[in-house]
Amino acid sequence: MEPITFTARKHLLSNEVSVDFGLQLVGSLPVHSLTTMPMLPWVVAEVRRLSRQSTRKEPVTKQVRLCVSPSGLRCEPEPGRSQQWDPLIYSSIFECKPQRVHKLIHNSHDPSYFACLIKEDAVHRQSICYVFKADDQTKCSSSL
Repeated sequence: MEPITFTARKHLLSNEVSVDFGLQLVGSLPVHSLTTMPMLPWVVAEVRRLSRQSTRKEPVTKQVRLCVSPSGLRCEPEPGRSQQWDPLIYSSIFECKPQRVHKLIHNSHDPSYFACLIKEDAVHRQSICYVFKADDQTKCSSSL
């Protein structure tokens, strides 16, 4: 696997700079929006367990690009080195405003994993916990 990479780029239409991280998306799990920080390690463990079960059948973990900017957070599939990302072919896995990132968690026992809890639906009180893995744990812990 390749080490985590990131690039900063300036958007042509605005003066906003975004930072892109190359990561692996381990999986996600919908949870109640009132999920607390002490509950998140169990949610992350469940996502990882489900990912390991799925990899026996077919790999679920996929390379993604996490784009972070002051106006939002976007996760999109990594098209690979041979292809250029095309919005007509590839779609975002998720995209949200920074206010919707409810919690971040980093596991001190396994620093290569981290998770973010994103508020999806205020009406139904639902959030989604996305779990990511970085090949270089020092980059992962310094980015949080």
